Amino acid sequence: MQEVRIGLIGTGFMGKAHATAYKNVPAVFGTELGVPVLTMLADIDEATIERNANSFGIARWTTDWHDLINDPEVDVVDITTPNHLHAEMAIAAAQAGKHVYCEKPLALSAPEAKTIVDAVEAAGVISMVGFNYLKNPIQGFAKEIIESGEIGEITLFRGQFDQDILVDPTIPFSWRMDKQLAGSGALGDLGAHTISLAQFLLGDTVEVCGTRETVIKERTLAASGSGYAAKADANAGKRGVENEDVIQFLVQFRNGAIGTLGTSRIGSGRKIGLGYEIQGTKGALVFTQERMNELQLYRNNEPSRERGFKTIFAGPDHPHYGAFFGAPGIGLGYNDQKIIEAYDLVKAIATNTPADPDVRFAYEVNKIIDAVLLSCEERRWVTV
Repeated sequence: MQEVRIGLIGTGFMGKAHATAYKNVPAVFGTELGVPVLTMLADIDEATIERNANSFGIARWTTDWHDLINDPEVDVVDITTPNHLHAEMAIAAAQAGKHVYCEKPLALSAPEAKTIVDAVEAAGVISMVGFNYLKNPIQGFAKEIIESGEIGEITLFRGQFDQDILVDPTIPFSWRMDKQLAGSGALGDLGAHTISLAQFLLGDTVEVCGTRETVIKERTLAASGSGYAAKADANAGKRGVENEDVIQFLVQFRNGAIGTLGTSRIGSGRKIGLGYEIQGTKGALVFTQERMNELQLYRNNEPSRERGFKTIFAGPDHPHYGAFFGAPGIGLGYNDQKIIEAYDLVKAIATNTPADPDVRFAYEVNKIIDAVLLSCEERRWVTV
């Protein structure tokens, strides 16, 4: 049994999700290809990392991420930090000969993302980027349906990711609203997932045209780790929000399909409102993450009196589902997507084959993000 030794940088919400995934990979997928072992943690606050190290059951930790990257007992550097730190850490890890596992968005901009791609490919290491919604077995099945031609030539993609996580104006300012630390706002944080689904299911986007708005112009200052803190003290100072709350854009795909994508971090009533509708010349697909174990399929060739969207439940005939359950309809959850993601990384390392999605896929997502932001700024169509 080969151990894949993980060093995790960042121990907040996403770091916890990664740590949980590593612990569950052997139970779900077995140990034939190797076992991910979380061996070391890094975070900037000593009290926080000591508490989380105890919670995760990890003896070794540091407040200097360079120590983790250079540690000989670390095979994979896992980066779950704020966005502005991704590039420096990922490049350093690759140059140290470590495999790279990084959360999305890969970087603050496409040129910065390209420096990561260059470093990873020059070093010959495996890379994985955390577009975890792609790991839902339903998405693998949807891709099979599209590629089989069952719903015909794709004509339209409508995708959206809305959450009401920042709709309350008393939620304080955080790094997610700081352009220097986060880059874009709702687009990079939430919309990157919608873009990744479109890229995964339909292929390349060639042109975009967008519009955006920052609805809550300023927020009260208060400490926040995850970027989604509790309500702030009304007497504290305020700071202007530097990126968008809401954004919508038109897209032209290389395959000839057109579409609309968008996202809002102030979407009242939406908790995990990620979804899409894909229309083809022979049928259609509809999906929402709020019912993540279901896919709606419509076929034009059914008898007219029987036509309608059919609900397909995720089951053992769909990618990876059978490792969890032997019957359909039981259902997977958010963290199960991360378990699949962690397993795919271990498998790629064990077989020395590219992981999916890797940094080059994520670079393409960053290119689309940049093009959308430029389109919003200049109010015109932009080629990706």
